Amino acid sequence: MQSLSDIYEQKIQQGGLRADPDQARVIGALDTLSRSLAPPASKAWWPFARKKAPKIKGLYLWGGVGRGKSMLMDMFFAQAPVENKRRVHFHAFMLEVHDFLFARRSHRTEQDRIDSDLIAAADKIAGEARLLCFDEFQVKDVADAMIIGRLFTALFERGVVVVMTSNIPPDGLYKDGLQRDRFLPFIELLKSNMEVYAFIGETDYRRGRLRELDVYFWPADADAHAQLDRVFTTVTDGDAGNPADITVKGRIIHVPRAAKGVAAFSFSELCEQPKSALDYLELTRLFRFFIIKNIPRLNDGNRDAVTRFVTLIDALYDSHAFVAVSAAAPPEELYDGTALAQVFERTVSRLLEMQSRSYRES
Repeated sequence: MQSLSDIYEQKIQQGGLRADPDQARVIGALDTLSRSLAPPASKAWWPFARKKAPKIKGLYLWGGVGRGKSMLMDMFFAQAPVENKRRVHFHAFMLEVHDFLFARRSHRTEQDRIDSDLIAAADKIAGEARLLCFDEFQVKDVADAMIIGRLFTALFERGVVVVMTSNIPPDGLYKDGLQRDRFLPFIELLKSNMEVYAFIGETDYRRGRLRELDVYFWPADADAHAQLDRVFTTVTDGDAGNPADITVKGRIIHVPRAAKGVAAFSFSELCEQPKSALDYLELTRLFRFFIIKNIPRLNDGNRDAVTRFVTLIDALYDSHAFVAVSAAAPPEELYDGTALAQVFERTVSRLLEMQSRSYRES
């Protein structure tokens, strides 16, 4: 099997990647980890000859968006010589943990404690995956902060190896959070069980690729949709994406196509179905790039959809998300109603600005 370093060098030679010292350093560390995870060539049959397996440290990869962290982790995950492994967005992982704890809580007696539930969760997770790869690790929720230390202590004790990407260094996690003093031992736990690598370069490779792409296509025909597919795979390094479900206040939001911080929807899915500002804000927490297909001409006959669209664009703009769309008309001609004319002027202005190179470079 080729080493990750060889694969990385081939991508550079083929023009798919640019040489980057941060990436090269991390590729070397991932290669070392991959070798550590490989099963031994032979196993001693005599029980007393067996030695306790050495502790394998995972990797914590942090740095700004678009530096290649997720790309490198995906390369490692694809090659990792581990049968039971899982790659998951950290937010989705924690939702699963909360669902597990809720189900346990509804069936346990009063003398049971939350600690036993977390141990049960760790047993289940460790039984399903020896290697866990988390994308977009962050802790903003006090509920997560209060359980995450015990959960990961149990996972590490069970030999689970973790690789994760984050925009935040370990010491900056949950900064200014409620009861952060109780969270600090988890930070030390991470640093003792994972090697920390920083991406200190300033080049945002995804933004650079997006800067050269058109992002507003009209009319919304087959050619426009083919162009949007190209935008998706360009930004995701060729990943075609998969459907995903996220939970917001107990409700499921279905994402038809998602990969590496990119989410693709139709206008109907985002604006013609019940959605709130909270839904859009939660989406901007999870995704940095949005593709919206088939924005129709809008008027006062579909006022609810217009209002949601205005709210959506406000949320995307305020979070500085990147947007590519197909629409029935240019921004200035999308709305020909009167009831929301003044409000929609701001939406037009923002749609135009979000197409600009200055927005995509800032």
